[in-house]
Order: sequence, then C-alpha cells, then structure tokens
Amino acid sequence: MTNEPNNKYDVFLCLVGPDTRYTFAGNLYNALRRNRINTFFTEDNHHDELLLMNGDQISPFALRAIKESNLLIVVLSPNYASSPRNLDEFVAIVRCIKRKKQLLLPVFYKVERGEIMDAIFSGPDQQALCVFEERFGDYKERVNEWKDALLEVYGWTAMEYQNGSGYEYEFIREIVDIAKRRQRRRYDVFLSFRGRDTRHSFTGFLYKAFCREGFYVFMDDEGLEGGNQISPTIMGAIERSRLSIVVFSENYGYSTWCLDELSKIIECVKTRNQMVWPIFYNVEKSDVCNQTKSYGDAMTAQEKRFGKDSGKVHKWRSALSEIANLEGEHLRENQYVMLLINFG
Repeated sequence: MTNEPNNKYDVFLCLVGPDTRYTFAGNLYNALRRNRINTFFTEDNHHDELLLMNGDQISPFALRAIKESNLLIVVLSPNYASSPRNLDEFVAIVRCIKRKKQLLLPVFYKVERGEIMDAIFSGPDQQALCVFEERFGDYKERVNEWKDALLEVYGWTAMEYQNGSGYEYEFIREIVDIAKRRQRRRYDVFLSFRGRDTRHSFTGFLYKAFCREGFYVFMDDEGLEGGNQISPTIMGAIERSRLSIVVFSENYGYSTWCLDELSKIIECVKTRNQMVWPIFYNVEKSDVCNQTKSYGDAMTAQEKRFGKDSGKVHKWRSALSEIANLEGEHLRENQYVMLLINFG
C-alpha cells in the first residue's frame, strides 16, 4: 500500500449556480475535464439532488466529495452568501483543510475581496444572513458558523477576476495550471502482462498506441523489477488507474508477480468499482478461469512451491476464477487490434 492520501477527486468545485453555472464556472469545469483532472462539480451531479434532505442542506454525497478531494475551489461571486447549501459546503471545506492536507483556492469572481467582508455586516448578503437567522431560528449556531467561515476568507491566498482585468480564458488557464500542479495524477490504464510472452509484441505495441493517443499508462513488467514481491508503487498505481488491462498469455500463471497484480486488481474492482478488461492472448478464457491446460500446470507448480493449502495460492486461484464474470477479448497471433476507450 502507498502512503499517499486516498483522494477520489482531484478538485471539488463549489459555486452559486445562477451566478456562474453557465458562464465562468461551467467553462472552468470543462477546462478541468479536458485536462483529465477528476472534478466534482456540484451543479453537474444529479445524485446530489436526490440525496438532499431538503433544498437548503448540503447532501451527504457532496460532504463526502469534499473530504475526498485534493484541491477545493470555491467561486465567490456576488450572490454566493445567499445560498444556505453553499454556505454549508463552505463550512465543511474550512473544517476539512484544518484536519487534512487539502488546499483551498478561493476565486473572487466579479466581487472584491473586501466586499465579502462588508457584505457580512451590511448590504445584500447581510440581509440574506438576517433572513437566515429568522428562518433557522433554532439553528443560530449554524448561521454563526457561516459568518465565521466567510470571515476566514479574507486572510487566504486567492485569485481574483474583475471586468476588464484580462481575458477570462487566460484566468481559467491559470486555475487549471494550479490544479495540475496539485493533481495526484491518476493513470488512465494499468497494463498487467507477462513480459517474456508479450513485452516485445502485443503489449509493447498496445502501450505505444495508448501513449500516441495521449493516454497516461502504467506499464508494469516484472522482468524489469527486482525481488519476488510487487512494490508499493505498483500497488498504488493499480489503485489510481481508471482501467486495468490484464493480458492473459500462456505463461502468465507462472509469475507470482503477475498473480499478485491480478489479486490487487480484482480487489479494486470490488472495493473501488474500477474497470478491468481481460485480454486472452493465445489462451482460452475457460482455461484461465478453470485453471486447465497451461494455467492448470502453472497453479500446480505454485502449489508445489508454496503448499497446496497456502492462502496465497488460494487467493490467486480465486482471482483467476473471478475472470469468468468479466467481458474480454480473445486474440490470436498476428491479429491487429485497436482499442477505443472513452473515459467520461
């Protein structure tokens, strides 16, 4: 296992819908996605509405996303303090950055930093807060938390955009660059294969094709690593991959390295809902799943090495059997394959 924080999202994007949903924030969200920055956008998540206890409270789904995000971007626009849900999100964000190693990036969009301070005590937002105090009379502590969180904004490093201060697309690019630097990079694809079988043929060509198309690929090769156990780096790479492609070839089952990778991949399928794509290269799916022919010989050899009742061997057999439930591709020698993968 790696020691890195297990964050599901690179960015949590918090904003007031009517102000910027279809303009600045929407454009920022699209720019983040184009750069493959995994972003939770409250206005784009239909599950959020389903999980709201009522229209004024933050949902458990959004609260969990805040805790699981590496960078928290809050777009403070003229009407930000008029939304109870946004204010609850903001309080949760402030609490998270105090407890975890998360970064908060306030973005003042067409509102001066000082205006936020003034608005708390006078102006439209103060009127809104007064209304909230009347509306949530039994929850005065909640209203005070909103005020305290907004007051903290004044001291944070932030980005500001005003009319006439430059092109908006350049401002968005600056924010995306910050997100890139903070991004805990996820792999698009993790390739698991037996090096001696396909390193210089199918898997090697597949890796080059993915890279040529701009995908971020982790290509593991047990033949290039030392020792008999896979490293924490590889374990972490499997966890951070959107898709694992397992190339089952004739000698895959003889490698304890490959079998450990497969066990970890199956674990991530179950616990993280990750995708896995098995490719059966010059072997039959039934032989892999049922451990017959070369895979039967391989597992017999593993039992002789580690013992028939070994928990490790049992885990490997179970992982191979799990492949029966997955869709895959059967490939023969000299077949040319193009894999088109859409990461939404």
